[in-house]
Amino acid sequence: MKDYEKKYLKGICLRSIRKELNIPKSDKLKKNGTFERGIYYTVENDLKYSRIKIQTLLWQHASGEKEYISIFPSFVVKYNKVSTDLIEYISTNVRKGESVFDYIEDFGHLLECEDILIRSCERINRTAADKKFTALLNAKYTETFNSTITTVNFVDYKKIKLRFKETFILLKTALICSDAMILKGGSLSYLNEFFKFLR
Repeated sequence: MKDYEKKYLKGICLRSIRKELNIPKSDKLKKNGTFERGIYYTVENDLKYSRIKIQTLLWQHASGEKEYISIFPSFVVKYNKVSTDLIEYISTNVRKGESVFDYIEDFGHLLECEDILIRSCERINRTAADKKFTALLNAKYTETFNSTITTVNFVDYKKIKLRFKETFILLKTALICSDAMILKGGSLSYLNEFFKFLR
């Protein structure tokens, strides 16, 4: 995690944040410390937990008004304790009626039950459904190729009955869009950055 912090904290570009948030040159923007955040993830299929630093910025408007901004790395969804990689793994493997621990190990006995993991997956699943992210990607695909992504592409889901349908279909659609060069990636980390899920 120390490597992550060095890479993440040094990689924050104030110029690109200004552009993304449409911050005028007359306003001041500067790094303003960090706060720690706990995150669950896996290493070689074993559940891990670490505290990571999240960078905060101070945006001072020309009027003098101050605003604080948290810059989350792409693998962290705001208000979520589980990494996007782990959510993606659970959402593309765990079927209805199965336990998450059928698919990942917890050698360190970090969790008594799967509830935290399931709640994190449910939050992403609900967000994907409520904000219609799959439909937005499909519209992008239709605009580019004058045809839609059909349900034939999702036959696998119908066979295996995964627990987190919306997340799975979103990921499947993103991969199709990525292969078609509409998106730069198809992972949940990339989609978190692209759609800014709960940021």
